[in-house]
Amino acid sequence: MSLIVSALKQQANALALAGAGCAYTSRALVSEVMARVAHLAASRVRVLGLYLGNGVEWVLWDLAALEAGIVCVPLPPFFTKDQVDYVIAAAGIDHVLDAQGLKPTGKHAVPLPEGTAKITFTSGTTGMPKGVCLSEKGMEQVARSIMQMVGPIGVGNHLCVMPLSILLENVAGVYAGILAGAALYVEAPETVGMSNPFRPDFSRLLDVLAERDIATMILVPELLRGIVATLRAAPRSLPFLRFVAVGGSKIAQDLIVAARAAGLPAYEGYGLSECASVVSLNTPGNDRAGSVGTLLPHVTAIIEGGEIVIRDPAFLGYLGDADAPQKNFATGDLGRFGEGGTLYIDGRKKNVLITSHGRNVAPEWSESELLAQPEIAQAIVYGDGLPALYALIVSARPDADVPAAVARANARLPAYARIDGFTAVPPFTVADGTLTGTGRPRRTNILSRYQSIIVKESENEFLSKTG
Repeated sequence: MSLIVSALKQQANALALAGAGCAYTSRALVSEVMARVAHLAASRVRVLGLYLGNGVEWVLWDLAALEAGIVCVPLPPFFTKDQVDYVIAAAGIDHVLDAQGLKPTGKHAVPLPEGTAKITFTSGTTGMPKGVCLSEKGMEQVARSIMQMVGPIGVGNHLCVMPLSILLENVAGVYAGILAGAALYVEAPETVGMSNPFRPDFSRLLDVLAERDIATMILVPELLRGIVATLRAAPRSLPFLRFVAVGGSKIAQDLIVAARAAGLPAYEGYGLSECASVVSLNTPGNDRAGSVGTLLPHVTAIIEGGEIVIRDPAFLGYLGDADAPQKNFATGDLGRFGEGGTLYIDGRKKNVLITSHGRNVAPEWSESELLAQPEIAQAIVYGDGLPALYALIVSARPDADVPAAVARANARLPAYARIDGFTAVPPFTVADGTLTGTGRPRRTNILSRYQSIIVKESENEFLSKTG
């Protein structure tokens, strides 16, 4: 029996899961899960693709797969059809569960690391997502450690704001919440103001927090920023809210300060899919400004050459990669340890951008779509820490319809990799140091040259949220 279901069986028969007019006590929840376990067994499911939006059914089927020992592959709602099709084939998903029910795919099994319980796919930095194979034990260890660090403040009503297909909400929200004895509120995106995740209805979200007496939730920086702006414009009291975990990308300390001033007890953390989500976390009893907190009890990390290296990471390997993961996992993040083992993140080692929505995007991906348009001669994409991506574009000719070209490129990209705005700039050349001798863009030089534009974009975004 899985640790999660076992914990439910041992808890008092109180509210455990609610949403869309449904409410389950811990005993009723176990009964619903076991009914789905039987259905999965009768259907001979080996690898389940979970293609549902947020709701109680997502949680019930995920727990059923965990209990049945079936590999669960969440299919994020923000993936394109091509990405979903790729994941189904790459993971050997034999059944997909969507709003219409459980359906066979006809796909054949693929080799998976022994003990794989879940395959979580990143948003993909170069087009197609990468599958990270995780064990039940690894995910449960993270959930236990979070419960240990957060303590009694984690016992209360937890609202799942983030997509459940994102590992952070799945493990740190649902699994840790169940172990802590919390009541999980899992509503449809439109109910909590998240029908358009890139333009949320923050007033509606705040209404739900108040109506459900929410004590805990998990956010990415961009959502926190929007809630703070809404509270500044129309202050309201949220007396039950005790802990707001924030992660997914770099967070300005000023935002944490502003959030707390607005009544949001925000605490920054850090995590990786390869570590089954959370690696470190600030908490009310152990909070250091500007840091991502201390390591979870089971995590060991060192700094090598300025890079954060995790020892014995939780993942079993990457899908399609026969090699076992290294004992020491290089994260690609630059960091350092401060007083008391507090971890600080200094930036990304490579070019990968992390937007304030928590999406990882390699700029080369979006650039390649821009450069496929005849109106565009050169392009550099930026947006690290911003809510969207922007581009510096050199037009192919003076009369080129660049906006139309950008629109066509965006049509080929998922929402998180699209260009939200661009600035026309002079050509990049070898002579001015913005191109290498072989014609490759010198990214650092280009971004440095146009730093004033990048700073202005960031300031404009802040003003649009606070003005």
